[in-house]
Amino acid sequence: MDAASEVFVIALRKIEAVPHGEEALPWLYATAKNVLRNRERARRRQVRLKAKMRAEPRDAVPGPDVQLIMGEEQNALLAALGRLSPKDQEVLRLVEWDGLSREQVAAMHYVSRAAIDKRISRAYRRLRRELGVREDKHTAPVPIEDGGEA
Repeated sequence: MDAASEVFVIALRKIEAVPHGEEALPWLYATAKNVLRNRERARRRQVRLKAKMRAEPRDAVPGPDVQLIMGEEQNALLAALGRLSPKDQEVLRLVEWDGLSREQVAAMHYVSRAAIDKRISRAYRRLRRELGVREDKHTAPVPIEDGGEA
């Protein structure tokens, strides 16, 4: 999806929050700026990851059996993540892959930290379900920054 499309998808998703009249255009510009900023952050993260991978010593590469298992686990995780709703995918990626704090994610979504904690907790629960992890009283809760529980 190109950046312009993404801006209008966001505008449709948040149609109630979009200002009317002359204030709509600045709101769209601000949203476009945020979309471009997020894309640039993702690009920089990818560049850093590639540099980090190039810096890894070649002898640290695990054997083919370990690589096969790791690849299967990664494929299962990516497939499970892909089956989640776009909102669940977004919050998990922002926290886990982009490394944003929950406060930053809350600010991006104009909600409280508690709302993001709940949203992330639910997303993790759905991801575990997609992965076939049985939840019971012994399933460890997903840690929340600041030492709390989900």
